[in-house]
Amino acid sequence: MTTMRPHHEHLRNILGSGVRAPSAENKHQFQFQFDDESVSLVATDTASWAAQPHRRMLALLSFGAVVENLALRSAELGYALRVDWLPKPGRPDFVAVLRWGAAEPDVPADPLCHAIEARHTNRRFYRRTPLSAGLLAELADAAQAVPGTRLLWLGGPVDRGTALRAIRLAETERFKRRGLHQELFGSVRFDVGWAQATEEWLSPGALEVELPMRPAFALLRDWAVMRAGAWLGLPAALGFRAGYLPCALAPHLGLIVSAGAPGDLTDLHAGRAFQRVWLTAAAHGLALQPFASPTALARQVPGGEWVSAGVKARLNQLLLSLVPDGASRPCMFFRLGLAAPPTLVAGRLPLHHHVC
Repeated sequence: MTTMRPHHEHLRNILGSGVRAPSAENKHQFQFQFDDESVSLVATDTASWAAQPHRRMLALLSFGAVVENLALRSAELGYALRVDWLPKPGRPDFVAVLRWGAAEPDVPADPLCHAIEARHTNRRFYRRTPLSAGLLAELADAAQAVPGTRLLWLGGPVDRGTALRAIRLAETERFKRRGLHQELFGSVRFDVGWAQATEEWLSPGALEVELPMRPAFALLRDWAVMRAGAWLGLPAALGFRAGYLPCALAPHLGLIVSAGAPGDLTDLHAGRAFQRVWLTAAAHGLALQPFASPTALARQVPGGEWVSAGVKARLNQLLLSLVPDGASRPCMFFRLGLAAPPTLVAGRLPLHHHVC
């Protein structure tokens, strides 16, 4: 493929579409670095990866989604994107090198590119109405377009029950352990109030906390308050409300599974596949909420203020029962259905914040 850098306005459009991809806690931690004929995607938070591998997993899932957006927008504008993943051994921060050439003639752009701006998280309760088998198959096909990945629909009572237990266990642990509690509440911008969206981190209004519960929820960011509430079983109640209940009431639960790629590529490809599923859902006007906590805590280094060894072991048992082949890695749970629009939709920082 002959390299041809997109002209300035097209390149801004393409890279801006990458910034629109999802990220853990609504905070992208990467930079675009420019070379003569290429652009590199460089992670900026690798210092935390060695101590807590779940941060690496969440970042790579997000970077995969970023690159999927880049590829979709590039094709729409007449370019073919070539991605060299992890091009520098020993430099995990260099996630990908991006080069462009002319797209093949008469090959239509993927219509998913038109859903990039519409994609968002919806944390409302969903209607119980199930979606058609054809639509569920279309979503599964969207994931399988990425080699080595697939979407499992957890519709049977055994698999659905297993998934709900994993989600409830992981969400409860996030309120029970100090490090996880700080990670959770540290991403919420209580200073902006409940009526304003944010470009980075999470507005409390986007969490869909019921109006009578908002003052109490704000108090829970204080670890001393949360620790005192643990005597009353508060973490379990919060795990039930934050994870189990919305998933139990949703008509569909899904799990993105990735295999066939070494090391970090497994998570990068899973991120690409999940983004394709999410964009397909957005194109059909569906509501979707991801739940990364079961798979993230299953990879976390246990002990101290983080996940307990017992909870980590139990999560891995539950995940293994859902994906027993041993060659595939469960990467991301999500719930899907129809719902009213979210109260607030998180924004994104402008492109220049991610350009060196």
